[in-house]
Amino acid sequence: MEQTKQQAAPVRPKRKGTRKGVGARDKFAIINKDPEKSYRLINADNDRIQEFEDSGWTVERIKDHLRSGLRADNPAPTDNTLAVGGGQRQVLVSIEKEFYDEDQETKAKLADAKEAGIKANISEGQYGEVTITKDRR
Repeated sequence: MEQTKQQAAPVRPKRKGTRKGVGARDKFAIINKDPEKSYRLINADNDRIQEFEDSGWTVERIKDHLRSGLRADNPAPTDNTLAVGGGQRQVLVSIEKEFYDEDQETKAKLADAKEAGIKANISEGQYGEVTITKDRR
């Protein structure tokens, strides 16, 4: 006769706080939003910031708008940037919704024109099919 031994399940130590899955990103929540504006985090390169400012975007004070753990609570006070990993820093910018919507409409028209060009260049004698699906938010 064989005796089977039952092994007790290992006892896990109790954890403090809640557990988050490995793939979950710590996204930054933008708070104190002006409903008439659209917000975005961009890389804090001087040329990139200047490009956005030339297009009507305004650099916002990070401490007034971000909440996401210690990194958002302690941005570098001297340069108004936020560390996002890999030595990269970002700034928060905003623009009036009216201008943002205009820009999105212009980008959509350009994308539609490119897609129409792709579909129109199918040569006689080629087989297969070109299908483009859109997931515009």
